[in-house]
Amino acid sequence: MRDQAAAPGADALPEELLATPAPPPPSGSRISGVLRVLARVVLWTLVAVGALRGLLPPVHDPGRPGTAPGAADRQASAVATAFLREYLTVNGDAAGRAERLGRFTAAGVELDPSVSLRAGTTQYADQLVASDVRPVDGGVEVTVLAHLLQLRADGCRDAGTLGFVVPLAGGTGGLAVRDAPRPASLPVAAGRRLERSQPVPAAMARAAARVARQAVLAMAEDDAAALARLGGGAPPAVRPLPRGWRPAGVGTAEVTGPVSSLTARVALRAIAPAGARYPVPVRVRLDAGPHGIVVLQVDAGGAA
Repeated sequence: MRDQAAAPGADALPEELLATPAPPPPSGSRISGVLRVLARVVLWTLVAVGALRGLLPPVHDPGRPGTAPGAADRQASAVATAFLREYLTVNGDAAGRAERLGRFTAAGVELDPSVSLRAGTTQYADQLVASDVRPVDGGVEVTVLAHLLQLRADGCRDAGTLGFVVPLAGGTGGLAVRDAPRPASLPVAAGRRLERSQPVPAAMARAAARVARQAVLAMAEDDAAALARLGGGAPPAVRPLPRGWRPAGVGTAEVTGPVSSLTARVALRAIAPAGARYPVPVRVRLDAGPHGIVVLQVDAGGAA
């Protein structure tokens, strides 16, 4: 294999590794329609799961056998997430919303008029993730992150990501929401300074970068002989791209220390199954031994 330079320009892979351009995005009206359909499909699926809460085991109680903490946390997360999707969905159907919220709330808890929007605005949560489950007296509190979309006559608007704490009461019959969710801070530290890795001598860094890029290119081309050579005679452990993804080009490599355990981050451009291209940081572990730099692992995120 020819020696690869560490220049910013990506190595051009064979044409058969390149995909045709992705089709143009749908129009605004089609986007709104698709979003509505997807939101409702997921919403009602989660509602169906929530409706079964009376058949599921309650929140973990040390005095009751058969309620593993992990399973109880998953159940609480599922119920809180399904409820919050309904709570944040406001589409003008007040009666329907009240009925859906009633499937999750304890007796006497009224939440149907609790979210107000500007006239003519419909709101959906297109993605929700439970990030924390905390036991409290009488039940649990689940922190859920929700990304919101708002639809108006002039199109769809990204309403940002919000965090909410959903208070749940636990009992022998399952889980129920006991009060309105309250806002929570997002567990995000964007802009946080990362700890600097130990410096690597310049000559070693250049050599390691060259070897790491060769390894990623060999992985992209499924070149087992090249991988074995770079692994010092034995192929390194390789996790290729996930199934359906295709490589499009290999960019630069950044090497970090310590010298006893070198790691390279190689920029790979990859094509997803739907045709969009994404930057994929490939992690390459290296060993700088007496016989030169040897590749130990190439990790692009797929199955080993």
